[in-house]
Amino acid sequence: MSTASMTTGQFREFAGAVLRFLPDDLDPTTAQGWIENQESLRKILREALTPDGKPAGNSYPLSVDYGRSVEDGVKTGRYNWADSDITSHNFPTKRKGAAEVAVELTYFNRVISTDEALRELDRMGCRPAELHVLLAFGEKYPEVQHEFPVVALGSVWQSRSGDRLVPYLRRHGSRRHLYLYWVGYDWDEIYRFAAVRK
Repeated sequence: MSTASMTTGQFREFAGAVLRFLPDDLDPTTAQGWIENQESLRKILREALTPDGKPAGNSYPLSVDYGRSVEDGVKTGRYNWADSDITSHNFPTKRKGAAEVAVELTYFNRVISTDEALRELDRMGCRPAELHVLLAFGEKYPEVQHEFPVVALGSVWQSRSGDRLVPYLRRHGSRRHLYLYWVGYDWDEIYRFAAVRK
């Protein structure tokens, strides 16, 4: 299985490399300034380590506005086609306000059921992305769905016929589509599952 994040060993090596090359001759005032302004430090490090604004590996930084309507998210995503059942009424959220998140695209490289994918994400310390996250992702990174479909298992809608469906992004030729897919069906190996660290 291929996951969206570094292995524990790789992260330790990376963190060790960063620590080795941090300047040790900063004056105390500058060092204290970074200690007290860690959000700026995070942004500086991300910009330095991910040139040209490209995401690091399979991690995609996003700003998500949970107060924005689903309809507005679909519109600003500029999809060539979107399922008409993807609405605020069908996909409400309990989350409020705005949040900065890093979406990880998890790849299992095999056919997998929804339940198994959810168990794997939980084991990895992740929660499945919800529709608001998927819409923000599609808006900021429209080219990704041309490479592979991206699924948000964190938002489920049950239709009048009883089908349980989740949203996902996919291409249709050169066009970008926003679909719904049946939860009870298996996902083949081309799908990526959008997730956020717990």
